[in-house]
Amino acid sequence: MSRKGDHSSVSSRSSRRKRESKSTTDSSLMKEAKAAYALVARDIKHDITSKKQLASESLSFEDFCKILQQLKPTSGDDLMKAFRKIDVNGDGFITHSELTKVLTQKGERMTAEEVTTMIKEADADGDNKLNYKEFCSMLMSTTEKCKEKSLRRMDKRDRRQKHEKRKDGSQASLKKAESTPDLPRVNKTLPAVAQLKATISQPENLKSWMHVSSKGCFYFDESGKITSHQYRLQLSTKTKVWLTARPLNLQQSTATSNKCAVDTTLYVLKQTDDTLKGELVAHTRSKLQQKWCVSCELDAGTYRLIPMTSGCRLKQRKDKPFSRHPLVEKIGDEYKLTKDFRNALVDIFDMVDLDSNGTLSRDEFNMFQVRTSGEGIDDDAWEVVEENFELKKGELTRKGFLDLNEMEANDVEGDTDDLWVTLRCMGFSEDLSLDESCPFIVDVFTETGTARMRSLPLQSGGVALENAICSSVLDAEELQILKKSVDNLELVTYLGEFRTTTVIHNKGNSKTQVKMNCRESENCACSRPVMEYTMAVPGGQSLVAHHMMPRDENKSWMPVFEEAIIS
Repeated sequence: MSRKGDHSSVSSRSSRRKRESKSTTDSSLMKEAKAAYALVARDIKHDITSKKQLASESLSFEDFCKILQQLKPTSGDDLMKAFRKIDVNGDGFITHSELTKVLTQKGERMTAEEVTTMIKEADADGDNKLNYKEFCSMLMSTTEKCKEKSLRRMDKRDRRQKHEKRKDGSQASLKKAESTPDLPRVNKTLPAVAQLKATISQPENLKSWMHVSSKGCFYFDESGKITSHQYRLQLSTKTKVWLTARPLNLQQSTATSNKCAVDTTLYVLKQTDDTLKGELVAHTRSKLQQKWCVSCELDAGTYRLIPMTSGCRLKQRKDKPFSRHPLVEKIGDEYKLTKDFRNALVDIFDMVDLDSNGTLSRDEFNMFQVRTSGEGIDDDAWEVVEENFELKKGELTRKGFLDLNEMEANDVEGDTDDLWVTLRCMGFSEDLSLDESCPFIVDVFTETGTARMRSLPLQSGGVALENAICSSVLDAEELQILKKSVDNLELVTYLGEFRTTTVIHNKGNSKTQVKMNCRESENCACSRPVMEYTMAVPGGQSLVAHHMMPRDENKSWMPVFEEAIIS
C-alpha cells in the first residue's frame, strides 16, 4: 500500500508514551534515591552529618538527588578497572578468595556464605572463578538485588509508619467522636437480585416510536476518576419517552464476563441558562433484563444525558497479569498483527463507532485520538488517513483502521510501545482482557415528534452529576428511603433493588466531618476503596457518601450503615 503525506500526527501517541516514560523514570529514580539514602539516614528529612555516615560534610537528600542525576552510567572501562583491581595476580580471573576479601571487609559487608552463593550464580562454566563476562553479569545482578532489597526495606518502613500514623489518627478521632452523638445504626437484608421480578415493562407499541441511539464507554482518567461520553438530546415536542442504558457485549476480545453486571444509570437534566448543572427530570432506576430503564414524559427542549456507573464493580486493576500477549509477528520483511491483537482492535473499533454504522467518522476517530494520545486529529493528519486507508462514504472502515495500526507497527520496526499505549488507554490489560473500561449503549424512544441525540467528548460528571444523584435520593419520596438525622446533619439512603445510595445533607453553615463504617455489611461491594472512611461535608451542601451493590447477585445482601459525627 502506498503511503502519502506525513502521518506523524496520526501517530502522536508516541509523544504521550515519551511523557509517560519520562514521568515513570523520574518517579522510579526518586524512589530508588529515597531507598539508597534511607540506608544511611533514618529519613529523607534528616541530613547525613557524621563521618561514619559520610566521609565529608553534611549532605541533604536534595543534594544527594542532584549528585545522582549528574552521575554517568557505568561504562565498560569502569567495569574493567574494577575487575583488574580485584584480580590481584592479574591472571584474568577473580578467585573465590579474592572476591571474598573485598566483599567481606569493605562497604556494606557480606558474609562468606553470601559471597559463595553469588559466585555460584554467576559462574557459568563451573570453574569456581569468574572471568570478565561472568564478573559483569554478577555485578549487574548484585546491583539489582541490592536495589530491590533497599526498596523492600523502605516500603516496609513506610508501611509501618503509615500504620502507626493511622493508628494514632484513629485513636485521636475516636476520642473526639466520643463526645459527639452517634447516628442510629441501620441494617436491612435485601433479597437476591437474581430472584427479583422486573417491576417495569416497555411500552407495547414501542416499534412504532422514533428511535435514536449511541454507544458510549466508561473509562478511568489519569487521576483515577471515572469518565464517560455524555449526550445532548433535543426534542421537538412534548412526548412520552422510553430511555434505556445497557452494556455493550463485545464479541472478539477476552473481556471478562462480569462486565455485563456493571451498573449503568442514566440521568436526564433539562438544560437551563446554567449549562453546567441543569435540572434533574428523570433517571433510570428500574432494570429489565440487562437494561436500566425509565418511562417518563418530557417537554420540548434540550436535555443533557449523563451516564453513571457507581464504581462498585468497575474498578482499577491492582495487579498486573503474569503474561503479556504478543502484538506483532514478523513475516518476511514485514510485521503483521497477531490474531489476539487484531481481535482487540476490532473491539476498540466497535467501542469507538458510536453511531454503530460500521465506520468511523472524523469526529469518532478524533475522540479515539484524544483518548489514546491526548491530541486531536488536524486536517493534515486526516488527509493522510483519507489517502492511505480504506474509506466508505468518507469514513474509515474497520479494514482501514486495522491497516493503520499495522502501518504504525512497521514504521517503528515492530516496537509495540505505542500500541500498548493505545490498549491501556482503551482499558485493556496486558493479557488483552478489557478490565478498566465498560462500553454501553444508550437508546431513546419517543412516541411523537422528532428526537436528535449528539455524543459529547469524554468527561467526568462533575458537579452536575453529583447534584443529580443527590436530588434523585433526597427528592424521591416514593422510593424506599431510610432517613437519619441529628443536629443539622441528615443522612438519606435509597434502598433500590440493585443498588443502595447514601447521601449526606448538611443543613448547617459550617463544615462537618462524618466517619462512615460499613464493615459489617454482608455480600456487598462498595464504591469506596475501603469500607470505613471519613468525609467532610461543607455547610449547606449535599454529597454522595457511597453506593453499594451485591457481590453475588444469587445471594441476599445486607448493607450496614453506621455513622458518627467527628467534628
